[in-house]
Amino acid sequence: MLTSLFLQCSRPFSADDDLFDYIKSLSPAAIDVELRSLVTLSHHQQFLHALKRRLLSHKDFEAVQTLENVFLRLHGDVLIENVELRSELEELLELQKKESERILELLSSSLGTLAFVRDTM
Repeated sequence: MLTSLFLQCSRPFSADDDLFDYIKSLSPAAIDVELRSLVTLSHHQQFLHALKRRLLSHKDFEAVQTLENVFLRLHGDVLIENVELRSELEELLELQKKESERILELLSSSLGTLAFVRDTM
């Protein structure tokens, strides 16, 4: 099912919502099975690209982190052996760093606001 959703996701961001809605509707065991079914380099590349697009949309940061963790655990050896996926992985790393920094800034700002509100009460 994931592989058929990848075809839709080659279009704009709206199709990513379908992919992530589907993934979020699955049980952890079903997600594991779906990720294990990604066996070709093309599927690996499409999955990494979908994760990057989701980070760019500023949605589901924690879901992306979790999916990436499981994906790397399952397919890390294949990703390391294939240089053609290196650029995808490097781009994903850069996007993760930027998104993580953005989230930490939002969290810091929220904590500052919370401290101010607490002090005024």
